[in-house]
Amino acid sequence: MSNYEYEDEDDDITTNDSSNDLVKQLRKASKQKDKELQELRAQFENLSKGQRERAIKDVLATRGVNSKIASFIPQDIDPTEESLSKWLDDYADVFGFESSQTQATPNVDPAQAAAYKRMTNSADSGASPEHNGDIMQKLMNANSKEELDEVIRLSGL
Repeated sequence: MSNYEYEDEDDDITTNDSSNDLVKQLRKASKQKDKELQELRAQFENLSKGQRERAIKDVLATRGVNSKIASFIPQDIDPTEESLSKWLDDYADVFGFESSQTQATPNVDPAQAAAYKRMTNSADSGASPEHNGDIMQKLMNANSKEELDEVIRLSGL
């Protein structure tokens, strides 16, 4: 006899149908999960893009800037109010609008503002001299108590 003995057990490659079915099922499940993952990624990208566009348009609208500028905003800029405002301030001269830094409120002396407010309040709530003189004239010309009461009632005194 030779050193090499041939045994049937060495060549016996048995394929178990149940293990083969399991591999097929796992491959099928993996392909299905990959397909679902791709769909979810596409949906997420669409929603993210829509949310970014909306946020940019809102910021541009609050700043009073033409919404067509949104197409020039780089993708690496966060769609937050602060970052978009900074970008708009940096490129305001390119697009021909004033930045928020140049749109600052004018410096007004608080004493002058208070005096102006007092003047407008007195003009709004005060009675004109002609009106007071007219009421005084009517009071002086009243001949009876009824006429006097009528003048007082009509004048709001």
